[in-house]
Amino acid sequence: MDSSFTLSWRIKLIYGVGRAAEGIKTRAFEFFLFFYYVQVLGLPGSLAGLAVGIALIADAVTDPLVGSISDNLRSRFGRRHPLMYASVPPLGITFFLLFAPPGGLGQMGLFIWLTVFSVLARTAITFFHVPHLSLGAELSSHYTERSSIVATRTVFGAIGSVICLLAGMNYYFGPSAAFANGQLDPSRYPPFAIAMALLMSAAIMVSAIGTHGLIPSLPRATDNNLGTGLIRMLREMKQALANTSFRALFVGLLFFYIVVGTHATLGLHMSTYYWELTQAQISSYVLAGGAGFVAGLMLLRRAHERIDKKLTFVIGAGMLVILAAIGPSLREIGYFPGNDHPALFPLLLFLVLLVAFFAALSGVSGGSMMADIADEHELTSGRRQEGIFFGAASFAGKSASAFGHILAGVAIDLIAFPVRAEPGTIPSDKLTELGLFNGPMMALVMAVGVIYFTRYNLTRHRHAEILQTLRERNAVADVNQT
Repeated sequence: MDSSFTLSWRIKLIYGVGRAAEGIKTRAFEFFLFFYYVQVLGLPGSLAGLAVGIALIADAVTDPLVGSISDNLRSRFGRRHPLMYASVPPLGITFFLLFAPPGGLGQMGLFIWLTVFSVLARTAITFFHVPHLSLGAELSSHYTERSSIVATRTVFGAIGSVICLLAGMNYYFGPSAAFANGQLDPSRYPPFAIAMALLMSAAIMVSAIGTHGLIPSLPRATDNNLGTGLIRMLREMKQALANTSFRALFVGLLFFYIVVGTHATLGLHMSTYYWELTQAQISSYVLAGGAGFVAGLMLLRRAHERIDKKLTFVIGAGMLVILAAIGPSLREIGYFPGNDHPALFPLLLFLVLLVAFFAALSGVSGGSMMADIADEHELTSGRRQEGIFFGAASFAGKSASAFGHILAGVAIDLIAFPVRAEPGTIPSDKLTELGLFNGPMMALVMAVGVIYFTRYNLTRHRHAEILQTLRERNAVADVNQT
C-alpha cells in the first residue's frame, strides 16, 4: 500500500485500540501483582521480585523470537494477523489463573505459581503485542504521520491502564466492613482478573478484525538466508544491533526500563505507605496523568514537524530523570510538605501531570524512531523487518524491567519493610530508605541511559534521503518485474 502520507483517523483508531490490552496487562502486573503476592499472600519480596523478573526475562527472549516469526511468516492472512488472533485464548486463561492461586501452596508453591503463570501470560500477549507494533510501522512511512500513529496507540494504552487502575481501586478493591483497605482482601483479585482478561481479549479482537482488510496491501515476507527459529532470531538481532542508531536506542532503553520496572513495582508501596494517600487520591492520579499526557501528545506532532525526534526524546527522558528524584529527595531534606499538609496532594498531582507530559514526549518519540530505523535497515539489507526491531527493543525494555523488579524485591527485603501493615504504622527509617531508593538512586540509573542515547544519529534529513532511495529502488524493481 502507498503509506507515505496521512491515514484516516478511522484506521488509526481501530489499529490503536489494540494497545489497550497491553495497557491493562502492564498496569495489572506492575501495580497490583507484586502488592498482591507480597502484602496479601505473604510471599517474601525477594521471591516475588525474582518470579516477576524470571517471567520478564523469558518474555524478553520471546519478544524478538515472535518478532522474527512475524517478519518471516507466510500465510494468506499476512505476517501479523495470525499471531494476533492466536494470542487471545491463552492470554485470558493464564491471566486469570495468575490472580487465582489455589490455597495452601506455601511460599515455594506461591513462587512457582507466580513464576509459571507470569511467564505464560506474558508470552501469550507477546504474540499480539509485537506483531501489533510491527503493523503500526507498516501503516505509514511518513516522518510525522508515524508519530501520530504511535501517539494514537499510546493513548489507547493509557486508556487501558486507566481503566485497570480505576476499576481496581474504585470497584474491585474498594473498602468493606472486613477490609478498610480493599487491596488487602484476597477474594477481590480473581473477579478483577476475569474482568481485565475479557477487556484485553475484546481490545485485541477489535484491532485485529478491524485491520484485517488491510492485509493484501501490507508488505509480505522476503527471502533470507539466515536460517530458522532461534538461529535466525539471533542472527537478525546481531544485524539489528549493528545499526548505530538502534544500538543507542537499545542501550538507552536498558537503563531507562530498569527504573521503570523499579518504580512500577514499588508504586503502590510509595502511594500507600510513603505518601499515605487514600484510594480515591491514588485514583485521582489518573486525571492529572491524563491531562499531562494529552498535553504532551498535542505538542508532539507539531514539534516533530519542526525538530528531530531525538531532541524530543532526550528532553522528555531528561526531565523524567529530574522528576523521578525530586519528591523523595526534597522530602528527606525537609523541603517537601508532610503527609498531613494540605498542599501535599495538589503538589503530587502536579508532579504526576509533568511526568505524564514528558513521558508522552519520550515514549511516542521512541516508538516513532523505531519505525524509522526499520526503514534504514531495509535500505542496507533489502528486507522489511519491523518485527525484529520492535522485538529487540521490547527485549531491552523487559529484560531491564525484570532487573528492576528483582531489584525492588530485594530492596523491600533489605529494608525489612513490614508485611500486611496499615498506612501510618511504618517506622520512619524504613520509609526514608524506601524513598531514597525509589527516588534519587533510580534517577542516577536513568541518567546513564539518557546520556548513552545521545549517540542516536538518524535525523529527519537522513530519513527523507532513505525513503527517496527506497522509492527509487522499488520503482526499478517493479519495472524489471514487468
